[in-house]
Amino acid sequence: MSASLLSLLLSLAPAVQASPASPQLPFGVQPETSAGRTVLLWRAGNATCVAPDGESFAIQPAALVEPQPIIAPSPAVPAPVSLAFDLDADDHPFNIRSNAPPASRYLARDLMPALRASRFAAGPEGTADCRITYTASAEPFDALDIATLARYGAVPRQQLTRAAWQRIAPGDCRDNPRLAPLLRAYPDWRKIAARPGTRSWSYVRYDVDAAGKPVKIETAISAGDPALDAEVRAAIAQSRFAGGPRTGCGVVLWRDPGTVPAPPIPPAGTHPENPACESYDRWARAPQLTYPDTYRQRAIEGWAIVRFDVAPWGQIGEITVLEAQPTTEFGDAAVNVLRNARFKPMAGGLSGCVDRVIFRMRPDPAAPPEDEPAGTDG
Repeated sequence: MSASLLSLLLSLAPAVQASPASPQLPFGVQPETSAGRTVLLWRAGNATCVAPDGESFAIQPAALVEPQPIIAPSPAVPAPVSLAFDLDADDHPFNIRSNAPPASRYLARDLMPALRASRFAAGPEGTADCRITYTASAEPFDALDIATLARYGAVPRQQLTRAAWQRIAPGDCRDNPRLAPLLRAYPDWRKIAARPGTRSWSYVRYDVDAAGKPVKIETAISAGDPALDAEVRAAIAQSRFAGGPRTGCGVVLWRDPGTVPAPPIPPAGTHPENPACESYDRWARAPQLTYPDTYRQRAIEGWAIVRFDVAPWGQIGEITVLEAQPTTEFGDAAVNVLRNARFKPMAGGLSGCVDRVIFRMRPDPAAPPEDEPAGTDG
């Protein structure tokens, strides 16, 4: 078709706070136990590319984003997963393809998004056919090192246990009765730049004196954003509590990722299409606009060009992905969008329809709403 009729807009709402699609536990509430839980970790090996002269060489990451730790459904460890990719003019991976078998794709769901958010050192002009392999390990939750534990807990829907918080900020702050917040201050998010494709986070520990004032405020561990660290400490210093004195209080606050734009989409007409498909009044059931969740979490945009046929009764079939960027998973998402849609019945049906499905994040608003804090207490 001459123009994209399936453009998906998802509000990040806003990028400076946790996604509204990711409900959080109230501040100060943690799971009681991690007994029996296993965390799956993916670690990247060395990346190689092919130079224009055909020689293979190792390429160094300038900023390699780690896949997010997740709770494993079983202690079984999936096989290593290799990703093939090319590098764009800014040395970001695109055209990313995975060899993960269908049974492992859910456990490997953040590999391609994390790689897209990464950047590599500049290689020779014309560098292509790059590859990197990720190897999984399963570790008991209670045995995680502090850095991994902190990274795990700085994500919506992944709460740290009381015991985990005790490792980060030891003290009596989690004893009952809990501290009651009287004044909750937050960072000035406008001062903190978003990092494309990756969440910045900061854990701060502090004590509370008998008057309810936070004291001995310090950054316990963070993702390395000095501006965020300073703003979180300042916010805690302005907060007030009832129920002190207490020691070893903790909080994690995060700044959600900045948008990673999609590679340029080919102009309309690049792929042969059936002009009879051109219609702006065609849907009996409009497409269900569902953004791929792992890409939404990292604010990664993408697109797919698909070809399909339409039966006389309106069912869409024979869906083929012609192109998809920056990963093949945007093609899979586009297929799912079309499978859930339906045309209005028509005599004879249609064949050879071509459409573009575009996944876009809305711009980061200037100021976030104040009713959804981007973090949790410990």
